[in-house]
Amino acid sequence: MRTTRRSNFRKLPRKFGLACLLAGLLVWVLYGCVGPTGGSRSLFSPRTAIAPDGLPPPDAGQLMLLVPPGQVLSSPLVTAWVDAASEIGVRMQVVTDPEFRAMGDAALQYAGLVLPDQLHPIADEALLKSIRSYTQAGGQTLLVYDFAAFALDSNHKPIYPIPKSRLSDLAGVDYALYDKLREKTTAIGPIAVMRSTMRELQVPPGKSSPYVTNRDAATPATAAASYRPESTSPLPVPGTGSNSVAAVTTTATSPVDVLDSFSGYLLGNLIYSSFVTQGSFQGTTLASSAEAGLVAGLHKVGRGQVMFVNLPLTYLKVARTDGLLMHGFLRYFAHNVLHMAQLSAVPDGVAGLTLNWHLDSFTAQLPTLRLEKLGVFNDGPFSINMTAGPDAVNVGDAKGWNLNHNPIAQRMLQRFVAKGHAIGSHGGWNHDYYGLNANDSNQATFEPYLERNASAIRRTVSDPFRAYPGLRSPTPEHLPPISLPLALKRKLSVDLTLGPTLREYSPPVGNNPLWAMDWLEKQGVVATYFAGHTGMGPTRHYRDGQLRNPSMWMFPVTPFGRYATFEEFQTAALPKQDVVDWYRSTVDFAVAQNTSRMIYIHPNGANVWSDVLLDLLAYAKTQGPQHFRWYTMTRLADFMTARLGVTWTEQRDKYGVSRFEVTHSSSLNEMVWMLPKARYAGLPISKDGSVTVSDQGADWVVRAGNTRRASFTALNQPTRH
Repeated sequence: MRTTRRSNFRKLPRKFGLACLLAGLLVWVLYGCVGPTGGSRSLFSPRTAIAPDGLPPPDAGQLMLLVPPGQVLSSPLVTAWVDAASEIGVRMQVVTDPEFRAMGDAALQYAGLVLPDQLHPIADEALLKSIRSYTQAGGQTLLVYDFAAFALDSNHKPIYPIPKSRLSDLAGVDYALYDKLREKTTAIGPIAVMRSTMRELQVPPGKSSPYVTNRDAATPATAAASYRPESTSPLPVPGTGSNSVAAVTTTATSPVDVLDSFSGYLLGNLIYSSFVTQGSFQGTTLASSAEAGLVAGLHKVGRGQVMFVNLPLTYLKVARTDGLLMHGFLRYFAHNVLHMAQLSAVPDGVAGLTLNWHLDSFTAQLPTLRLEKLGVFNDGPFSINMTAGPDAVNVGDAKGWNLNHNPIAQRMLQRFVAKGHAIGSHGGWNHDYYGLNANDSNQATFEPYLERNASAIRRTVSDPFRAYPGLRSPTPEHLPPISLPLALKRKLSVDLTLGPTLREYSPPVGNNPLWAMDWLEKQGVVATYFAGHTGMGPTRHYRDGQLRNPSMWMFPVTPFGRYATFEEFQTAALPKQDVVDWYRSTVDFAVAQNTSRMIYIHPNGANVWSDVLLDLLAYAKTQGPQHFRWYTMTRLADFMTARLGVTWTEQRDKYGVSRFEVTHSSSLNEMVWMLPKARYAGLPISKDGSVTVSDQGADWVVRAGNTRRASFTALNQPTRH
């Protein structure tokens, strides 16, 4: 049946040119309707969304994720959002369209509503009416990219509405203008964001670089171009009230803030796809694009507010190993817009960094010993991973560590273990040969390389008796013994006596074939360096449309622009002071954002610029142990796994008092909640003494003890509606 303009819709042409949107629909069909296939791994058993009467009571500390009826909850498109919420420290309830409509005003008792991309590209008018009513009544809504971008015609085929997205009024700007723009409905280019806003989006220093145009982004730029130390006070957001990328001016006395764009390790400034937007945006612009217009902004609607993010966040995380944007914008919504209570992602709420040492070849032996004499390894603890075979580049070149026959290296690793560092395997026996040649189709050839490498290191640092099955479970590092349950005390004594197991890993050249990740998981590895999702903290392994290896945590690299190691800084002739400033800014970022990031290093380059490394270690110490710690990958992986076992609720009464109930099957030790003062008035109260409360600037900090259950109350500020 042919549609007319009067129908207010137009059919999509057969040769539809918007590849990203077609990909979104395809993913929706594959994952949303029939669920994941093959060997996918997921957090949940396959099931469909719960019935309306099966929803729990509204929770003031919980976000709603809106999905179509019949959506399979084990789909990575769903778990990606639930995981992201968990990792930033908030909770998310999956809600179907019928459930949301049935809630009525009760939906306002939740913290906010998330309208995701990819999961829900098709919506009917009844649902959109409910979303508008919710928002206008005071609801807080996160609208992402292609949510409800399509409707179904009389033949049940997806069509674009004419002349624009039906949610343009909520976004505050016109978008999805297919009837007018056709193949130019979307545009690709760098994203302009004020540097101070980048940090609020949890983008660490070095993961953003000075903004350049689309043309310039195609050519590599130096990591430190126009680099300035981080500012502590943001300037007004550029382009407020418009779609343009505004120029930034500062006076001699104003704080430094510049336009940045997202950048990638070895890639330079990154480009992203967004809908082209038109019209004057009467809101607060968070991100913009010279090619597309508005990329992200806040827009008041009635008594509520909409945060519009014009980026395919789900696709980027699930299919492109670029989860930073989903996590960053979701965190901004939860923290800066909703002021939600958050469960800290660092032990005891103490921020920190992971310093991951890669010992690639025998050329690193002398530099490592020199750094040891300088006292570098008296700091930490660090993650130290070695490629242990006799060769390093080609088979038979004799340039490797040859750990099995190198007593100097053996004693060195044993000293590192005694100092509390985490020792792990750095891939497959021959660094370059494995890193450049292992792939998803040659497991039979290269799995023995992983086995040999792990065996050599295990023989060096662990007693043979250590493999006894009852002694394999993890032990938290550096916890006061009095706070450890009896079973963990036993394991700690075993570790000290017999040496640790190998529970972390770094891939040579960042090469992680899927079979290798599966093999590592079976070996008990819980943490691994990862070349995707750069700039993030510990995260789950989303890759190629699947959630894989759920018992492992990925530790993405945090780069300085296009570079990440001393050797790269030196080869690119970066000014040494710029690197010093970046390292210091990374420490400051971790402390300010109460988070952790991973940076990696080789002894060779660190030895040449040992003064820069020593400055980093000294600067970290100035923060004090109550504000900053060094964490190994293993340590944080164990903490994040334990953190998954925390369940909590926030029920708000008619007087505005929130009651928090928290449980854990084992212990809540090291779990900390941050309650923003912007939402919670007055010091939280724990009548049973199950938590301690302190004042930490903009937040109330609530620390649980070595208990399985805790409760406390906090008074909410007057409603913001």
